[in-house]
Amino acid sequence: MKEILLKTNKTVIHPWWKVFFKEVAKRLHEHIVFISISSLYMCALVVVTSLLKATDRISFSLYPRIIPLTAQLFLIAFFVCHSSYVMILVRPKKLIKYILNDLRTNYLTRERLLNALPIILFMPLFMSTFTSFKTLIPIINQFSWDSKFARFDATIHGGFQAWQLCHSIFGHHFLTSLLNYFYNLWLLVMLAVLYWQTFSLRDLRLRMQFFLSFTLAWILLGTIAATIFSSAGPCFYGRVVDGDDVYQPLMERLVVAQKSSPVWALDTQEKIWKEYKESKIDLGNGISAMPSMHVSMVFLFALLGWRSNRLIGIMFSIYVIIIMIGSVHLGWHYAIDGYAAILGTLAIWHCVGWFLNVERFRYFPS
Repeated sequence: MKEILLKTNKTVIHPWWKVFFKEVAKRLHEHIVFISISSLYMCALVVVTSLLKATDRISFSLYPRIIPLTAQLFLIAFFVCHSSYVMILVRPKKLIKYILNDLRTNYLTRERLLNALPIILFMPLFMSTFTSFKTLIPIINQFSWDSKFARFDATIHGGFQAWQLCHSIFGHHFLTSLLNYFYNLWLLVMLAVLYWQTFSLRDLRLRMQFFLSFTLAWILLGTIAATIFSSAGPCFYGRVVDGDDVYQPLMERLVVAQKSSPVWALDTQEKIWKEYKESKIDLGNGISAMPSMHVSMVFLFALLGWRSNRLIGIMFSIYVIIIMIGSVHLGWHYAIDGYAAILGTLAIWHCVGWFLNVERFRYFPS
């Protein structure tokens, strides 16, 4: 009897690699919806390009190649900010020892790194798929909505084009350049939010709501809606619509402003049009106005911010207004593009929230 008890109470020690792969499997399971959406999106690209005989438009390597550089930049930024916070507010006796221990026990933990793994693996592939799809839009459905959106913009803004209202307030050359600066900052802001949420353990349910909303916004708004309502935007209006270019005065104002202050949008627009005509596929390529994914994303960040921290919510709400104005002011979008993006993103956010509350998919506490 004694011998049997000893055998029963014996502690079973699993090899480290079994424990590791068990944890990886658990994290992958928790991200199964995100992984499934991303995988189906990539499969859809292969199918669509095969049907269109445009497999040369497939590229899954556009964003993976920038991960090392952006990761280094944000690691440096995080280390500087974290070290400054410790030095100014915490002020420990042994500064270096405290910082290293804090990084080891709070930030570079196995739990945090493994939880980030599915996003790190799939998000760059997902965004590369989006860019590939974006270059296919005029092949599937040639730009045909620009004149309709121009008329609709004038109708809802009292007979004026939205850019005329923007330039009547922010028409000074310095303000135009300032709006362009914040508009160009959008990519870095998006990457910063992605890295923040990728490694966050604070609210796993909110984090999942963000990533599912993020992916669905790019698919439903940035791919499907953009293809249905195929449009090039005010800056390319005269190149895709026959007849008078109602946005030529806007572009002329931007050219005049560039003589006094930088307006980087003009060079970027010319580059995008040139690469569109040459059928190139690269980071940021593709032309699509409706809906505005710039507005969609910052509005999503604002929704996330209000659920995370009031100050972050306020900052992103202000940024939504800046991007909305900048998108019209710089000729990238019709105002209706931004309005549609906000409504669509809000609907996606709430639908994903409802989905995560369904009992079968309740991985995270409410």
